[in-house]
Amino acid sequence: MPQGAMGVAALEIWGAIFCMVAAFSTDRGKRVEQRENVQLGNMLLLNTIILVCDIFAITYNGEPGYISLVILRLSNFALYFTLYLLEIYFISFLRAVVTHNGGKFWPGFTYCGYGIMCFSIGALVLDQFRHEIYYFDKDNFYHRGDMYYLALVPVFACFVLILVVVAYHRKYFSRLQRVSLLVYLSFPVGSAILMVITGQVSSVINIAISVALVMMYMFYEIEKNQRMLKQAEEIMEKERINNEFKNTMLWTQIQPHFIYNNLNVIQFLCKQNPEEAAKAVNHLSTFLRSYIDAYDLDVCIPISEEMEIIEHYIYMQKLRYEDRLSVDINVESTNFSVPPLSVESLVENSVRHGVARKVEGGKVNIHVWESEDEHLVEVTDNGIGFDSDELNMDGKNHVGLKNTDSRLKFMINGSLEVISKPGEGCRAIVHVPKRKKNEVSSGG
Repeated sequence: MPQGAMGVAALEIWGAIFCMVAAFSTDRGKRVEQRENVQLGNMLLLNTIILVCDIFAITYNGEPGYISLVILRLSNFALYFTLYLLEIYFISFLRAVVTHNGGKFWPGFTYCGYGIMCFSIGALVLDQFRHEIYYFDKDNFYHRGDMYYLALVPVFACFVLILVVVAYHRKYFSRLQRVSLLVYLSFPVGSAILMVITGQVSSVINIAISVALVMMYMFYEIEKNQRMLKQAEEIMEKERINNEFKNTMLWTQIQPHFIYNNLNVIQFLCKQNPEEAAKAVNHLSTFLRSYIDAYDLDVCIPISEEMEIIEHYIYMQKLRYEDRLSVDINVESTNFSVPPLSVESLVENSVRHGVARKVEGGKVNIHVWESEDEHLVEVTDNGIGFDSDELNMDGKNHVGLKNTDSRLKFMINGSLEVISKPGEGCRAIVHVPKRKKNEVSSGG
């Protein structure tokens, strides 16, 4: 074996080892965010096979004997075959990235990729009988045939297809992903052009593809670390918001005068209506227990459980305000979850800060329904209202509404919409996107 060929083989050995290790280092799974990792791992494994086959092709090139010829034929066929498989796996990788980032991959690109792959493999299989793409002389030396371009055209066509895919779906690729894809395109294309011009061996393009894949893997690791750092920051922020909510809940919503007022009502009922007093005690104790449970609860609860808490609260408030408080509840959808006490805090806000401040009292409406894309909970009142633009200002005004909005965003990617004007009441709408993690069974 010539010294130059030995150097190329040694380089490819190290490349194959690195690609194999990197392939098994990628996170694999069935979740959407892991599909691109799976495809990248598959590409690295295929590239390992390409390099191993090329090592055999280089090692036995020009070696005499029938066994050497068989090894040469098998290794070169496997090399080209795996190279063409790599094309469709790269298209699958791009599709996984687009899907992960919220896009819809145009299926025409996949069909084009399969078409290029089928043409490539068909030409390769046919050439095993015609020997027009490549052949071996009587001394077992590899030579390019007159139609060698048929081996390169599919490769260039795939690179063009990748470029079109990235341009078409460009908004779904991050900056690092675009850079890594540019590297993948430029290295092999440049080496292929150099190989055609200089007549060098095809190992040049294999090494270039390996370098490009290694750099893609490095970019993948950088982006994975950035994503993990962002997730850690979000978890810390979520914990901060939950702690802030808990403190607010304990100090502003379970105030001593709330318990005192309800105990006064129960004391009065004990003399006038003992049975009603017993029911009031049960509702009050259940309501208070829900607050205590929610203090250490960092997961969502079914909307049906949230509505039960609200009903306990409304029962106690109607005992206190009697005819001054009217509540209408309309529940049309129950197959979703919300952060605990998120809707209850809106109802309490309407009663305490809206209706109760009017001498004549008022009405609170609670409507739960769903649209095509989301679940919605609307709490409206005809109370004194306020300027909803104040929510965008700094300070401690309406801190309960701000906390509710933050918890909806961090726990379920939801949001709180508040529309209010002084003297015109308040309208608060909880938006819950239809996501699988938010769905609960009908049994709660």
